[in-house]
Parts: sequence; C-alpha cells; structure tokens
Amino acid sequence: MTAKRLSAPTLLLLPAVLVLAAVVVVPLCLSFYSSFTPFRLTRPETFFTFIGLRNYRNILSDANFWWAFGRTVLLLTIALNLEMLLGLGLALLVEKASRGQRVLRTIMMFPMMFSPILVGFQFKFMFNDNIGLVNNALQSLGLTQEAIPWLIEGHLAFIAISIAEIWSSTSIFAILILAGLLAMPKEPVEAARVDGCTPWQTFRYVTWPFIMPFAYIAMTIRSLDVARAYDIVKIMTDGGPAGRTELLWTLVARTAYSDARMGVANAMAYFSILLSIVFTVYFFRKLAAARTQIGAEW
Repeated sequence: MTAKRLSAPTLLLLPAVLVLAAVVVVPLCLSFYSSFTPFRLTRPETFFTFIGLRNYRNILSDANFWWAFGRTVLLLTIALNLEMLLGLGLALLVEKASRGQRVLRTIMMFPMMFSPILVGFQFKFMFNDNIGLVNNALQSLGLTQEAIPWLIEGHLAFIAISIAEIWSSTSIFAILILAGLLAMPKEPVEAARVDGCTPWQTFRYVTWPFIMPFAYIAMTIRSLDVARAYDIVKIMTDGGPAGRTELLWTLVARTAYSDARMGVANAMAYFSILLSIVFTVYFFRKLAAARTQIGAEW
C-alpha cells in the first residue's frame, strides 16, 4: 500500500499548527496537569506526584483567594459600567461634531496606544503622595490641606487603579459605539423627530437599541481584559497595601513565583478562567438578543 500524501494546503498549514501546538497546546496541557500536583519550582520532582483535587479544595477554602476574586469582580463591574457610560458620551459628542471628526477619532484612540505597564507608571506618578499631579492640583485649588495617601490606603488605592483602568480603555467603547452610530440609518431618527419625540425618547427607543450590540461587543472584549488585569495593579500597588488591592492574577503570580507554589497557582488560574467564561457567555447572549431585536424592528 502506498502512503497517503498530504494535500498542499495541509502541508502549508502544518508548520503553523506545529508552532501553535508547541507554544500553546503543550504548555496548557502541562499547566493543567500541574494543577493536580503539589508542584513547586524549588522541588521539580513534585511535578510527577498526583494529588487529585487537593489544590482546588485548598483554594476554595482560602480566604485570600476569595477576597482577590471579589475585588476582581468589583473592579470588572465598576470599570465596565463607567467605561460604557463615558464611551457612549464621547461617541455621541464626536458623532455630533461637524468639523474635525477624523482628528477627534484619532485623539480618542490615544489611550489605547499606551501599554498597560506605561499606564501603570504614569498613574503611579500622578497619584504619588508628595510629587503627584493629583495631590498638587487638589492642594492648589484649596480642596485639601494635606496630601492624600492614594496608593497607601486600601480603598483609595483601589479607586486609583480603577481610574487608570477606565482611562486606558474607555476609548474601546467609544470607538465601537461610534462605529454603530455612523452605521445607523438616519430615516428612523428623522421619523421620530417628525412624530414629536424628545431627544431622550429618540435616543432611548431608536438610537440605543441599534448601537446596543456594539456596546455588548466592547463589554465582551473588556470583560476578558479586566478579569485578567495584572500589569497596572502590579506597577501601581503590587497588590498592596497589605493585600488590599490584590486581584486574581496578581495573587496567581505571587503564589507561583514568590512562593514557588506553581501547582496551587495553576489551580487558581484555571478556576479564575471560569470568571471570564461566565461574563463572556453572558454578554454573548445579550449580544444575540440585541441583534435579534434589531432584526425584528429594523
């Protein structure tokens, strides 16, 4: 029997498949297996000791893990809602601009061009106790007499991180919602005005249902980003003070590299992926419902 020859497309795709398997599939399989072991970086032989679900049971009874989980959900909720509202406002303002709309769209994209690490350093400097721009501005305006310990007090540090996240990613919502506004037919809006609808009624019952799918797409993208937030938190507070800003992925990194408990860290990581899956499924369902509504009404 002659060996079956592979087709030309298969041969062309084979190198890419092998590279993806080497850098994605194999590490994922090894990390998933290690979550069922007591693997420590300082003791490589522990990688071959299978302990079942012990790591998962331990993290489910770990208060620090649940505090980090709760903070991540809180940050995700605050960031998504405020980014959506601010992005919607920016998109509406830019869409109404009669001149310089291209320039405004370009300026609106600037925050997306900065890496999260650079954003972290930028806001860490801005919220610095002594030389930070925020404290200097507040004191110059007479709103406060003393420097506010933004990155030292737990609640204030969380607010500072939230502001950095919102500043860096509001443009994602603005750009996608603006795309929806520019793609929207003008006839329904004009018909609503002729029928005597107020601007709020026109937006609520005509404009918003049309651009809602674009907002849900942005929410899906951002939910994945915020659920695995690491860079900005690492640079600004490193999870401090006293773990008050510790999020899921900063806790995973600390457990894996500072404590060398790679098996436990991988268990945390795979459990944390459930958070991303839940929000993704939720927003995809909302997106499908919004598209169905548009198809029925338009």
